[in-house]
Amino acid sequence: MTGFTAVVSGETAITARGMLREAAERVLGRLWIDQVPVRLASEEATLWPSSAAADEEGRALCWPGQPGAARAVLDRASELRDRARDDGLSEVVLLGHGAPARAAEAIVRHAAGAPGPLDPLDASGRFSAPGSLTVLDGPEPGPLVRLGDDRERLARTVVVVTGDDPGTETLRRVMLRMLAEAGLSPAEVARRFVTVAAPDAAPAKLAAEAGHAVVEAPAPTAFGALSPYALVPAALAGADTAALLDGAAAVLPSLTRPENNPGLVLGAILGGAARTGRRTVVLGGHPAGLPGVGAWIGRLLDEAVHGRLMPVVQAGGLPLAPADDLFLVTLDGRPRQDDATVSGPLAAQLVVWEYAAAVAAYLLELDPLTPPARPAPQTLDGGMGDPLLVDGEPGAAVEAYTGEAGFADAGGLAPLLDGLARRVGPDEHLAIVAYLDADEARGQGAQVRRLAALLASRCARPVTVSWGCRYPAFGNDLREKGVYLLVTGNVVRDVPVPDRHHRLGMLQLAQALGDARAARGDGRPVVRLHLQDRWAGLARLLDSARGGA
Repeated sequence: MTGFTAVVSGETAITARGMLREAAERVLGRLWIDQVPVRLASEEATLWPSSAAADEEGRALCWPGQPGAARAVLDRASELRDRARDDGLSEVVLLGHGAPARAAEAIVRHAAGAPGPLDPLDASGRFSAPGSLTVLDGPEPGPLVRLGDDRERLARTVVVVTGDDPGTETLRRVMLRMLAEAGLSPAEVARRFVTVAAPDAAPAKLAAEAGHAVVEAPAPTAFGALSPYALVPAALAGADTAALLDGAAAVLPSLTRPENNPGLVLGAILGGAARTGRRTVVLGGHPAGLPGVGAWIGRLLDEAVHGRLMPVVQAGGLPLAPADDLFLVTLDGRPRQDDATVSGPLAAQLVVWEYAAAVAAYLLELDPLTPPARPAPQTLDGGMGDPLLVDGEPGAAVEAYTGEAGFADAGGLAPLLDGLARRVGPDEHLAIVAYLDADEARGQGAQVRRLAALLASRCARPVTVSWGCRYPAFGNDLREKGVYLLVTGNVVRDVPVPDRHHRLGMLQLAQALGDARAARGDGRPVVRLHLQDRWAGLARLLDSARGGA
């Protein structure tokens, strides 16, 4: 059967054809028999073990698509935004991670590109044009060094804390020190911090003790695109969150009906495909009007379906050979050519994809409300011993580490990369985890993505790219199917951690070595390449991946 079908609700449309249509049709009946749409809409506690436990304990959780509940924080967010603008603060640094942080990034990037009034002053005379949002979710020193060097930007910065983990607390300490060293008084520093957290969480208590603003929120889950964890930083950066929630609310009626239910159909496509063995979804065709949405969808699926479905985001044009375990979902794609397409405005995308991820998790008998996997324990020993080889001149060389006997005869980077590509089996993937600066313009982001494209051409299998602590690569990255290339590098300018005897660069390397040990413990092939000089080392890697000596 190669038929084509479309589900349209307002401005939102989902299409599927061929095997994806068949897979979705096979599971839609079960979803209605189990009353999944109604149970999701009513946030029925018995739907998953995590929600049942939270309900018994009296804890609130972030559920998929909550525009109604999210309105409760709009007044508080507007008050904080007005205060920030009165203080001349338009730059937002978000200390958080996971899908909610990526959603906030996408919301702000969309707002920055949306047409608006020529006059940047609102009716009250405050500056109202969208500001910028920088997400810090790992110990990479580069973004903090740049912020510290740009005193004017630092003077315009407000910090939003949404993470509840030791890494976020480390970054909070660093930002406190940076602002104090910029000459701000304790009271001025306190006005620049906003914490979003559950009422009984450690960050809320720390913020209250320090006199920082606190916005209460349900306990975080993967479904945070319309929660305070995303909306508060987006509002502070100037996004029109009230209009976003209006657009999201317009989609809700379609998610409870039996026909033309875009979220249910998309969830049936995702979950149905995974149940038939198609466990890799390629996300492509990102329209210019929705920057950052692909990255958010990837994180959402990672966290909601725990590796039973692996997203490959086609940023940078990673080449892919067709295979039975892959399927393509494009945003605003070609309905009669692509496997599936999703189109609609940003607000609708946020609701529909969260709903679909929840439906897919249900079909795969997973609990999407469980917290994401924690990073592997940090260590200064990756369990790989001395370098297998050192390629290049001292100070600019690339050191290769591996415990895999099959790579022992590699005499240089090119043979090592050849061997790594050959090691990726017909049903496996190559996972590049870069502990570097992801910035496309000022960091190593563009070079790492070029490396991924070259290696994808060689191994003819999916290649994923993640950035250190941003991605639970060793918790739900189909780890039994992964071949891992970890890339670390020396730090030229490091950042000390207040009240600690270490720096961020040391923490970053310790996390990489801990991840390497964890992956090897799972029996997976692991190669770690350490760049004595990041720029020179990546240039050597790119040359070797192209077939150079």
